[in-house]
Amino acid sequence: MTSPLSSNKTQSAIRRFVLGSFLSAAVLAGSGAAYAASSAGGTADTPAPRHDKGARREIRPMDPASRIKHLDKNGDGKLAVAELPEKAQKRLGNADTNKDGFLSADELKARAEQHKKTREARQKARFARKDKNGDGFLTRDEVGDKRWERVKAADGNRDNKLSADELRTAHAARKQKAAR
Repeated sequence: MTSPLSSNKTQSAIRRFVLGSFLSAAVLAGSGAAYAASSAGGTADTPAPRHDKGARREIRPMDPASRIKHLDKNGDGKLAVAELPEKAQKRLGNADTNKDGFLSADELKARAEQHKKTREARQKARFARKDKNGDGFLTRDEVGDKRWERVKAADGNRDNKLSADELRTAHAARKQKAAR
């Protein structure tokens, strides 16, 4: 008889959790993690507080060095790419820039920074695609009535136009509110 922890669904869920945690740490490493830790009154590797079921919880990632220590299966102080779950190996294998088979904190920080730049470029491109007249603002005509009803709350100056800055500010405020 197999134990409940050895089922494919359980193993898959554990892999997704570990990968998600690892990627969160990589994305928010550096100044973002330090800012989140200082504003939360804790340290970057302090676990997030527990909340009621169903409530969104703030994910405060570990810094890359702590994440490496956490995922180091054989305890040798190094994170071998082979020690990562299979999906993480595919996604983070290219972070090993010196091709020594191990991921250093510096390599993870560089990967996180590159990921951040890529994400920002995609966001700018998505905004530009929606901004059909190229004026730097989104209007009801450009996004449609249904979507406008969802995003109009971000229109801070109530001019019936949304700038990229207004959207970023509203998104950050929404994330901060959800974290409380």
